[in-house]
Amino acid sequence: MTNLSDLSKSGRLGQNASISSQFTRHLEELQCRVPVVGDKALIDLVNGIQVSKDLIRYRKNRGFFGQLLDTLNGSDRKRQILLDGNLITGEEALHQWVLELSDSLRISQVALEVTQQSLLEARDAIRRQKQRLQMQEEALLALGQGLERLAQQVGTRLNELEARVRSLEVRVAANEDLDRIVTAWAAKQTYTNLPWAVQVALLAREVFSSSVAAYELETGDTTGYRSLLVNKILSTSKQLPQSFFGLADLLDHSWVEMEKSDRNLCAALLEIRSIPQQRLTNTPRLFAIGTTLELATLPEEARPSKPGQIALSLCRNQIDSISRVTDAREFVTAVVEETANDSVALLSRS
Repeated sequence: MTNLSDLSKSGRLGQNASISSQFTRHLEELQCRVPVVGDKALIDLVNGIQVSKDLIRYRKNRGFFGQLLDTLNGSDRKRQILLDGNLITGEEALHQWVLELSDSLRISQVALEVTQQSLLEARDAIRRQKQRLQMQEEALLALGQGLERLAQQVGTRLNELEARVRSLEVRVAANEDLDRIVTAWAAKQTYTNLPWAVQVALLAREVFSSSVAAYELETGDTTGYRSLLVNKILSTSKQLPQSFFGLADLLDHSWVEMEKSDRNLCAALLEIRSIPQQRLTNTPRLFAIGTTLELATLPEEARPSKPGQIALSLCRNQIDSISRVTDAREFVTAVVEETANDSVALLSRS
């Protein structure tokens, strides 16, 4: 018959084994869930529990005489001490593991707080950097706009300076050319032995084939050099009539004074047959001079007695009605103006 005390003991042992088994499973689940925290403590705890289970199973399987023998020789006492030691060791391991786990959680929380603070600081730094970059971008944009305006201003100023320099260069070149041409003519180095009317036409042609025409084209100044040339001619020439005279008489007198070679040369230089009608309409006096020389170069039997008279009549009929009577200033001014206008117009189309 079973003893009640044995049943009670066996019930307690079964209950303890069940609790130990549950606790072991719980620890194993914790080990699977948190493998890196408290590994050694968890293993020690499980080992201690396993030893305790073995000791309890041994004592449970011993009979009455075996238990009595263990009591007499002290083996039961030793097993009880070992069991208690294992339990204490297991409790200490569990306590150490819990402490380590708690400490690990505490450190993790501190690390999370530090990380969060660092992330917040990084976010603020990024925002400040973004603001600085935006300010720098706006500053660079403003600087670029300022530089563009400055470049435009500098470019405009440079263009103005270049235009002034170019105008100065052209003016200097025009002054030099005019002074050189007129000085050579006044020194009787050019157009010698030619009548003054022909000299005026050739001299005006030379002047406005130089930088003077380029100056007028670039600056639009069509008075300065023309007036200067007219005054130089009037002040230099000693052959000019001092009163009014007939234009036809001036033309006929001019070709008569010329040698045949000079007549042919000047007729070729002042010829008007190759000039378009549109240009001739703007140069009536040059047309009259050129026509007179052309008629004067005809053979004597074919040459009219007064080529100048015929040339003036042809000019009035075909080109323009010009006065038959003039004076030195009017004639020189008209020849200079016609020559200058024709040269500048040709230069502008080239």
